[in-house]
Amino acid sequence: MTNHISARLAWHSDGWNGHICKNPVANTYCSGQHSYPGNTIAERRDLTVLKWEQTNAGKSCASLSDIAPCIYSVNAFGAEKLTAFTDPPAFFRDGTKQKRWELPPATTCIWPYEEMFSAEVKKGNSFDNDKRLEKARQYFTRIEEDKSLVFYYANYSNPFSEDENQHYALVGLSRIKKVGEILFYEDTSAETKRRFGGAYVWQCNITSHYPNEGFRIPYHLYADQPEILEKMLLTPDNPRNFKFGTRMFSDDESLDLVERFLEIAAFLKEKGDTSENWTIRIEWLQKLIAELWQCRGLYPGFPRILDYLGFTEAIQFYKKRLTTEPEKEKELVESLFAFLEGKSSTIPGLPLPAIRSNEIIRQWQLKSEDERLLLRHTLPRFELQTEQLKRILGNARAENGIVATLPEIAANPYLLTEQFVGSDQDDIITFNKIDHGMFPSPELGGTTLAAKDDWRRLRALCVERLKHESKHSFATASQVIHEINHKLSYLPEWKRHQFTERYLEVDEENLSGALTFRTGNDPERKKYIYLKSVYEAEREVEEQIRKLARRPDISINVPMTAERHWVDYLRVLDSPLASGNTREEYDAAILGQAEVCQKIFVRPLCVLSGAAGTGKTTVIRALLQGIRRTKGSGVTIQLLAPTGKAADIMREKTGEPAATIHSFLAQRGWLNENMTFKRRGGRKEEAISTYIIDEASMLDLELIATLFRAINWATVQRLIFVGDPNQLPPIGRGKIFADLIDWIRETNPESLGFLEINIRQMENRLKKLGTGILDLASLFTRLGDDVHKSHTKMDAELMLGRVQEQGDIDQDLRVIYWSDPDDLSKKLIETIFSDLEKDTDQPYDPTKPSLLWEAAFKVQDDNGQTKHWQPEILQIISPYRGEQYGTGYLNTLLQRHINGWRMGRVGQLGGITLFDKVIQVVNRPKSNPYWAYSTESKKSEKIEAYNGEIGFAQPDLRDWRRDARGNVPFLQPGFTMKRFQVQFSRKSQYRITLDSGSEVERNLELAYAISVHKSQGSEFKRVYFIVPKHKMALLSREMFYTGITRANRHCTLLVQEDISPLLNMRRPESSHLAGINSSLFDFRPIPEEFLNRSGWYEEGKIHRTLADIMVRSKSEVILANMLFERDIPFRYEVPLRAPDGTFYLPDFVINWAGEEYYWEHLGMLDQEKYRNHWETKKAWYAKFFPGKLLITEESGELSKEANSLIEQHFS
Repeated sequence: MTNHISARLAWHSDGWNGHICKNPVANTYCSGQHSYPGNTIAERRDLTVLKWEQTNAGKSCASLSDIAPCIYSVNAFGAEKLTAFTDPPAFFRDGTKQKRWELPPATTCIWPYEEMFSAEVKKGNSFDNDKRLEKARQYFTRIEEDKSLVFYYANYSNPFSEDENQHYALVGLSRIKKVGEILFYEDTSAETKRRFGGAYVWQCNITSHYPNEGFRIPYHLYADQPEILEKMLLTPDNPRNFKFGTRMFSDDESLDLVERFLEIAAFLKEKGDTSENWTIRIEWLQKLIAELWQCRGLYPGFPRILDYLGFTEAIQFYKKRLTTEPEKEKELVESLFAFLEGKSSTIPGLPLPAIRSNEIIRQWQLKSEDERLLLRHTLPRFELQTEQLKRILGNARAENGIVATLPEIAANPYLLTEQFVGSDQDDIITFNKIDHGMFPSPELGGTTLAAKDDWRRLRALCVERLKHESKHSFATASQVIHEINHKLSYLPEWKRHQFTERYLEVDEENLSGALTFRTGNDPERKKYIYLKSVYEAEREVEEQIRKLARRPDISINVPMTAERHWVDYLRVLDSPLASGNTREEYDAAILGQAEVCQKIFVRPLCVLSGAAGTGKTTVIRALLQGIRRTKGSGVTIQLLAPTGKAADIMREKTGEPAATIHSFLAQRGWLNENMTFKRRGGRKEEAISTYIIDEASMLDLELIATLFRAINWATVQRLIFVGDPNQLPPIGRGKIFADLIDWIRETNPESLGFLEINIRQMENRLKKLGTGILDLASLFTRLGDDVHKSHTKMDAELMLGRVQEQGDIDQDLRVIYWSDPDDLSKKLIETIFSDLEKDTDQPYDPTKPSLLWEAAFKVQDDNGQTKHWQPEILQIISPYRGEQYGTGYLNTLLQRHINGWRMGRVGQLGGITLFDKVIQVVNRPKSNPYWAYSTESKKSEKIEAYNGEIGFAQPDLRDWRRDARGNVPFLQPGFTMKRFQVQFSRKSQYRITLDSGSEVERNLELAYAISVHKSQGSEFKRVYFIVPKHKMALLSREMFYTGITRANRHCTLLVQEDISPLLNMRRPESSHLAGINSSLFDFRPIPEEFLNRSGWYEEGKIHRTLADIMVRSKSEVILANMLFERDIPFRYEVPLRAPDGTFYLPDFVINWAGEEYYWEHLGMLDQEKYRNHWETKKAWYAKFFPGKLLITEESGELSKEANSLIEQHFS
């Protein structure tokens, strides 16, 4: 049994080769919040250091006189000797000097941070530093030189992580050659040594045998090839081993990882990569696998079983005997079980008092027969945690997802990986862990528990694959089988097998215990696979929605008319629109809202849908008034939202109590302690008659299914979904709101209330604030294409033509193009501070930018005193976290520009200093609230805070109070910040104290720039929205729409190079919603060609099976299919640019016989605005592309006319 370790590295853009990155400024990840160690690099890497890095880009660190900030990581695979350093902690305050030490080749520095904060080293409210030192020594002593392995990884600060999709990324492994000595600071005072365990350095060298023994994944060689990176990326199935900088783990867990490294090495060899001799690397990995099997043995789970049984004396005895006599493992296990079963009275070599022996045997006998059989014959094969054993064998195992009985688990141990849900995201039982126990190495002399093609194994593999499916409800059977076979193809021969779809047919009855199969209506009759739980969740939601939709209208005994009651509820009497020239238009808008209320009010199931600015919240308030008028003040109403932030906003805008769906479920027993959902066993709510669910576009399948299970629908009269269907799809599985709208529009249109008139646009026109934001956003809407065609290509061409010109598009919209990251940084800062000068009427002093910045955010009372700060004044938004246009880099840029001087003066905690703009990044619900000081009650209170809430870091009130000399502490020279208080928006009366860097890092991040996902549900007066061109993975119609509509007064779009990113995002295939396979009401699988476009896709090109998805109108689908049938190549809606730089979007661009033709289909010539636009466009074609234009018009003879054109030009 060998101990192996993980080692966190700061990201390096050129493979941790002991050199400065070739483009240091582009490596934004190494200074990220999740780098190593913590924020150290960010603190060291000021502008001077970054300039030094740029000057020495690509040079060996050994050749430089100064030391790189990333020195602890940079030499992991380096070939030269370097020098490392650390500065003494600020709290030493005794003149201790900087510590320097030698860093041999292939060396990193680590420290066991987890051990530093364990319960054993606690000393009251602080820590015993002598015990900490002893814990560190124990950790490093357990590493075996020339035997232990080190697995290098990057935490979330890596190129593969985004805010809502974060991954640890393994970057390599090697054999450990040398564990360095624990280092101590020098010239340290006796008092510091006494208090801090001798003043030891929290870093220790780990030197490996690389390159002789090791493997580095060459991410750096394929940084601009995402398809290859995706196949090389190694993220651990169980992230628990990659925490706290380093963790120790076993042979079994290492075996899992090495098998995956082998898979990557084989891929690189097959690809023809020449950066390494992959044959040699593969041979080493294969030998390593054989070695790990020998060290793992047949029964890696046995020590934990002894621990579970309380037989602790036997654990070290067992491990010691195995070290000296590994070949007797089976015999040793048998002898210990013989003792437990009373078949032998003693254990040779382990003396036990008679009382203790009887106690141990009695505990074994107290276990049920099923437990004993599982512990005796099955579980020793699997290295499970003791706590996992307790939950599996306990009577409450269903709380951890296990519905199988113990005999069923004994018969099929794969049930553990299929069903077990741990206490947190790190508590996982992986497929590989079970598969190792089912198929031990033949060299160990054990038996296998299954055939290689056993249905139990196949089912577990399918379940594993489908569990990793983050958005689709189902997947094609062919793809699942392909991925399973790929995984198995790199395993040793005794475990290797290749499945076919025929297995799914033959074993369907057995597989159906965890899987559900459906067959498509396509000519090939493709088979699709669901997780059974996902299929059942869809059917439960579908069944209840259909039942609600079939109910008769709600009877109303009190008159409710659109013209009288609803208009009164909806009209805002002091609205500037209600008088003057806009009154008639306003009255029409209010009447439209009233008609929506009248229409949906009597429906048991209804949807209120509308784009940003259409007045959804106003209509909700009116509906609440109507419900109380018709049902009385005692009517029970529950307002719900998917997130805490959304619930807070709903509560604020309606004046009604609102809750998160999670809190509603928790109160009724539908949430497990690990925050997973129960499928049964909770209490059904029976006292509420009306449910209103806001921000419905954020609902994922599992959440809504659990909510539906928690409600007794016999007591419910009305269910209302409210949302904007154009926003980002949910982070979880499915697209509930989009599917619901599509279904209800086709089958129950009377239950759909769609708000078409935009009140905000009217107000902006009246106040001359512009309508550019919503005009541009409307080009990216979903319903605009599918329902009423109000946003035609004409609108797009006119608006995008203005956007192309850049500058001020309207009073509320500005477009700025940038060429490179430096250009972006310069233009962003210049634009923000120019805007702030206008907004505050104060001048910008470049030497003191914080003065203008803070003036913009402060809200003052009548006496000119600051009441609170308002974060919603402005917000930078980016789709990405990484790169030089991502939130990580932009936050550092703005913090340095605005607050760098203050950080230098007072310091920082967790990368945050006083008056930084911050965002809460984890939920702190009632089960884990903050304690906050209330400036109203003058005492501390428990408060909730939610992911996405924004505020400012303020000085702690204790640092505001004047001291005995009348001085304010934090304003004094030499003040060092040891704590700060956060005031969140809408909670400005509360001040939340944070007093450690680790607490800050767990809860907060900088919020000068935030992601589009984090911004969802919020609005800001000014938004600066970054749109890159060359990284398109996250860019979609929904992403752009959500980002731009976060601005309620002004938006500045900062677009890379030209308008092409916007044109790309507007394309139908750029919709992320369109690419989600779900079947809430209809089973219509998305063609595989759409999901896997990389092989054939180029802008405008349409696969012949995808016309229905990628073409906007039914008439254009007819034309596309006619061109397909005749093998006439075309592209759809690609920009056609004239020599003068102007452009239009032809419906079809056709290449034929070396000539290019442009086909326009006209559909709205009866409208004067469209007709005039067409005349202008036609003249443009005649001027720049004479004789190349083909035209059809909307008519019943479209096919005939089109065929005639085709025969004339393309035959």
